[in-house]
Amino acid sequence: MKRYFFQAFRPALILSGLLAALFFFVLVDIYLTTAQPVQPILDQDSKLQALQQTIFPHLTDIMTNSEWKKEVFFSPEIVALFHERRQRLSDNSACTPQPTCIVQSWEVSQRERQVFGTILQKLPKHFQWQYNEIQWNQDVDAINYIFSVYGEGNAPHYPQIDAASVDVTAKDFSRLVAGMQTKIEQKSFKNDAPTDLFLKDALTNAAFLLDVNNRMDAIRFSDLWNRWNAPVLEFAHHLNWKSYPYTAIIVPGEGPEEPRTPLSALGKFRLTLAVESFAQGLAPFIIVSGGAVHPAHTDFVEAAQMRRFLIERFHIPEKSIVTEPYARHTTTNLRNASRDLQILGAPEDRPALIVTDPSQNDYISSLGFFSRNMTELKCEPGRVARKISPFATIFFPNKSCNKVDPWDPLDP
Repeated sequence: MKRYFFQAFRPALILSGLLAALFFFVLVDIYLTTAQPVQPILDQDSKLQALQQTIFPHLTDIMTNSEWKKEVFFSPEIVALFHERRQRLSDNSACTPQPTCIVQSWEVSQRERQVFGTILQKLPKHFQWQYNEIQWNQDVDAINYIFSVYGEGNAPHYPQIDAASVDVTAKDFSRLVAGMQTKIEQKSFKNDAPTDLFLKDALTNAAFLLDVNNRMDAIRFSDLWNRWNAPVLEFAHHLNWKSYPYTAIIVPGEGPEEPRTPLSALGKFRLTLAVESFAQGLAPFIIVSGGAVHPAHTDFVEAAQMRRFLIERFHIPEKSIVTEPYARHTTTNLRNASRDLQILGAPEDRPALIVTDPSQNDYISSLGFFSRNMTELKCEPGRVARKISPFATIFFPNKSCNKVDPWDPLDP
């Protein structure tokens, strides 16, 4: 009886199974055609994303802004520019000499600069407040600079300390560039419609080349204000600034040229001068400023070693030490100290005090230093006022110079 039952209904069961299978494959097809594409792996690298955001905050923001995507990046003009760029990248497989010519093709072209710059000029004001042609040109210069130095092997702004750590003439580097180019082609060239935003490949590859050269300096201390500077921030919230003649004592770092020496003799001397001023109650904070600079590719960060020296040798409380571990030059020592004072909520009408050795003290007050600031930072990090001793100069920070500057991707 059971056998007869299954034989009788077997055609119906088979048909039912076929319909179920067909329904399953329809669902799979719907899912595959409607599901979001897999996110590129480098977009999932939190360090690379943080690096892009740190060096190019405005450009990164508009590229993730839905209004900008709709009204600008998917506009006919930009889509046409995207296709032009895609064609240029696809034509570079036979260029010479490789890999230099491939990296050069990744740069922002003069036409791309001009066309996108013109589009930015014509946008409504609320778009231009978010991003404008001036910022665009600064970002283009920085993107192309990264490719030039860390992909093509050209000299950086400061050859002694900022040079690439990889040999761009080495066979392995050539293979790396070829692999990066293949990834671009796989992602961008398989469809007629843009699968990525205009210039996103340039941002991603620029950040990756910094990583390849171990030049992630700009985000080396991303948790700084939640770690070392957290006690300082808490102290500042309850501080009566009027109790001190100066908001902070700024100590520029002086890195040793010997790779095994964590803190130079001159750096130690500057710190003893700062401790003397601090002991006199001249300011509530000592700002120690300096990145991983001397010698090139050193593992020692000047500000970190200075902080350690103050705590271990003079027992300065952590809440009184502001660590600024990014600055690579005297110009950015002062600019970054100004940024820190703004974060701490220091009164803008009250000065800080720069404490250093007599030679640097004279230099900071010189016309040459003013000219260097205007050349490199395009602004003064603050007003250098009178000297109160051979070791100390009054300094009024300039908040308008605190903006992110991609001219130096290691300390923007």
